Amino acid sequence: MKSEALDPISSAVTRAEAFVLGEAGPLEQAFWQTLLRRQDARPLLAALDAQQREDGGFRPWRDATALAATLRGLTWLDALGLLDHPIPERAVGYLLAQQQADGGWTEPAASEARRIALSGEVTGLLAKTPFARASSLRRAEGFLADRWAVERVQGPSYEPILSYVHALVHLHSEIADEALQWCGRELERGYREGRFDAVRTARIFTLCDARALPGARVDSRELRAAILSGQADDGGFGSGERV
Repeated sequence: MKSEALDPISSAVTRAEAFVLGEAGPLEQAFWQTLLRRQDARPLLAALDAQQREDGGFRPWRDATALAATLRGLTWLDALGLLDHPIPERAVGYLLAQQQADGGWTEPAASEARRIALSGEVTGLLAKTPFARASSLRRAEGFLADRWAVERVQGPSYEPILSYVHALVHLHSEIADEALQWCGRELERGYREGRFDAVRTARIFTLCDARALPGARVDSRELRAAILSGQADDGGFGSGERV
């Protein structure tokens, strides 16, 4: 029975590989091979090391900015459980140097909503490493807490849900209980109403390394089935940045 249950997943991975090999660049293909445990992490780490600048940020390879590329690289290393390494240590140093006086992060012409989304993403990643200073995390928590409002996640609105969940599951915050409950409810509502597809919904769970979220009555089996059934004819998943 177990092998039969795995067959749909194995088939989906095989189809996804055709998409990845056709669309991905060398760095992304190295991540793919490492993620599937076809090689150890050394080739990927060597590639990321060659991509890393002296200040710790990554030179863009698919992203428009070093900040975006650095977040992508750290997200890969997080998925592989490799955040305790000199490469992410240097990347954390770069991110901490970009922290603004108000505790958040920004990019050119960023709106308040974009700053919240970006700051939650950075904070969630920093909190999972052993290299972020406690004082910097407190300032980041203060930035997000000062801007918390139920209305931000209602709609539902995906980016602030992702931002607050990713950050608050890894930080001590007085707003955590209320914010996570609201985010969980709105996440489920967005999924049930078809506003968030299964891939985007599952991404929040995986970034938080969580099987469940407060307020969200969505389990991994349901999302897995929806992701498999939503695989495109070309083998890819989701929309937007499909690689």
